[in-house]
Amino acid sequence: MHSNGMSVGALVTIVLLLIILGGGALVGCPHYRVWERKMAGQAELQYQQGARQALVAQAAAEDEAAIKRAEAATRRVRGWADAARRGCADLGRANDRACEDQLLRDAATYSIAKEGHEGVIISVGAPVSVAVQPRTDRASE
Repeated sequence: MHSNGMSVGALVTIVLLLIILGGGALVGCPHYRVWERKMAGQAELQYQQGARQALVAQAAAEDEAAIKRAEAATRRVRGWADAARRGCADLGRANDRACEDQLLRDAATYSIAKEGHEGVIISVGAPVSVAVQPRTDRASE
């Protein structure tokens, strides 16, 4: 009977351990869920911060590119104006505004066509303003 006594003691120990583990699970489970949600929230926050930083960096790069394109366009228009003045002077029409305006229009039209855009000169002066729209496929119309 001695061996039965040990198995009853072992059974009681196992039952007590199960009760303790069950009670611990009942107490610990809500805490685990809170911790899990907290970790998920922190992960989401880090993801959103990274996404925001990427958007800010992209916007800054787009701003810088737009500034560089505008600077290049300004240099191009100044070059057209200078070439128009020299061209009219070569034709013996120095300081002839109508001659300069026509040469500026021709230069802008050529540049717009070369870049694959359609546009129109809005005003000629300092600087020349040009409205540009992407070329549309005429075959689809």
